[in-house]
Amino acid sequence: MASWPVGSVYLVPVALSVRSADEPTLRLFDAALVAWMTLWLVLGIATGVTLWQASEVGDTLSRTGSAIGSAGTALADLADLPLVGERPAELGREASATGADITARGPEVKAELRRLAVLLTIAIALIPTTPVLGLYVPLRVARRREVRDLRRSLQAAARTGRRDADLDAYLAGRAVHALPYADVRRVLDAPGPADPRSRDQLLADAELARLGIRRPRG
Repeated sequence: MASWPVGSVYLVPVALSVRSADEPTLRLFDAALVAWMTLWLVLGIATGVTLWQASEVGDTLSRTGSAIGSAGTALADLADLPLVGERPAELGREASATGADITARGPEVKAELRRLAVLLTIAIALIPTTPVLGLYVPLRVARRREVRDLRRSLQAAARTGRRDADLDAYLAGRAVHALPYADVRRVLDAPGPADPRSRDQLLADAELARLGIRRPRG
């Protein structure tokens, strides 16, 4: 069974409502997305920095190897003393070889840990955020494009000096589906007898207000 990336399952309903959300809710979604990305970016960087600092153990390993090698050399030199024999020399040569291996391994350990630090930073920062961005950004772009098209249609109607009946009907339909019934009822009941706007026009104005769009003056 395929698994959802961390956090994606919780943001799917949010992302799917982007195109119908009002402006304050959209700003809340945007802020939540920024906070989500910042959280994982900070965690990734913190993990990478910690592991990068831990890579200094490679230098410690090299210094330890050098010390072992020096001790082995000193032990091997004891073979030149009378009555000591070859056994200290053999142990010294073994210690020197071991020290050389440890010294050579130190830079390799340091490089491997630093590569791991970079990879973990990238993985922690991107794995939880990329699916969310891939889901949210296209919907956010579509919403921005839709708002831009609505503004253009409103400006075109304003230049003619009268309202676009088809656009009002479309916006009224959106309002009926997006607004709670109590808000729709309040919009329709609010105007007085002197208000010349029709039902569609009232709901269209309410929908524009919900989307944060101002109707241009004709």
